[in-house]
Amino acid sequence: MKKRRRFLAPFVRPLLIGSFCGFVSSTSSCATAAPAISGVIDQSAASEDGVRLIYLGTGGWIFERGNDQVITGPFFSNPGLVKTGLLPIRSDSDVVDEFMSRYDVSGAHVILVGHAHYDHLMDVPRVALEHAPSARIVGSKTVKNTLGSWSGVGERVDEVNDIAGDERTVGTWMRYGAGVRIMALRSLHAPHFEGYTLFKGSRVRNLNAEPRWAREWPDGTTHAYLIDFLNPDGSIAFRIYYQDAVAPPPLGFAPRAVIRERPVDAAILVPATFDQVDWHPEAFIENLQPQRVFLGHWENFFSPPVSPADPLSNFAHFESRLERVFDGEWWKPELWTEFRFPTR
Repeated sequence: MKKRRRFLAPFVRPLLIGSFCGFVSSTSSCATAAPAISGVIDQSAASEDGVRLIYLGTGGWIFERGNDQVITGPFFSNPGLVKTGLLPIRSDSDVVDEFMSRYDVSGAHVILVGHAHYDHLMDVPRVALEHAPSARIVGSKTVKNTLGSWSGVGERVDEVNDIAGDERTVGTWMRYGAGVRIMALRSLHAPHFEGYTLFKGSRVRNLNAEPRWAREWPDGTTHAYLIDFLNPDGSIAFRIYYQDAVAPPPLGFAPRAVIRERPVDAAILVPATFDQVDWHPEAFIENLQPQRVFLGHWENFFSPPVSPADPLSNFAHFESRLERVFDGEWWKPELWTEFRFPTR
């Protein structure tokens, strides 16, 4: 029986990945989703003390205020569907260098990783070694153990499993540089389809060799994050909420006590597989009370990163639900879209 399971596994997984892609495509409604936006959206009013958010595609962003810079798990390698299911995959250093060279992130303080699936972690070693050489990496124990000794950056991981917050618990604030603090939030990766989560699992020991297959990048414990850019007196200049996977509420929530003191200025929410959980995005809008909302990780990441991107699915239903409970501005950005906002 055990031999049979090991024999079948490599062939079952690509079928499951294909089923996931077919499922999200088949769940498209007849309505038309709003077009994605590109270019520069500048609401900073020529403020010298503004914040810049740059979308890198999939789960990747750059958050920047002055000399303070935060990156979230960039992913540009984008192996195709067949390769991901049937063949070994690895980070494409040339592609990562080409895309990351567009912006100077050499002074970045930190790279945030919400979970350890390949499309969030596989390109991080190259980014950390060649483009953000002084950045710490924030993530779960599985993130740390997956990067292990082979990547050259495993010792740079700040593990957050035991210090994360949730709706009722204020987690530990971690300081990066003089002007940034970050709180990890307990979350959970939603199922991909019909209650099934691809590549689910954890890693309890350090790897000494690079993972070769998509299944060797298990998700581990998932986290969302609060990112505060701080003024010199310690007050909050701008607050960002970031998630890189849909979560079933209240998992992924920020502490109510923290939001009472200061709601979120910019909330980054994931629409993919939102229909696998209840009350996403409605519950997150109520919890975070955001001034602005951005959709991330909405593209088909089995295709090369280009603009305009092909959506993973038709998110018209998600967008209509968002608009029913949120009357502020929201955007679905294309690759390289830049947003500039004033602090407050």
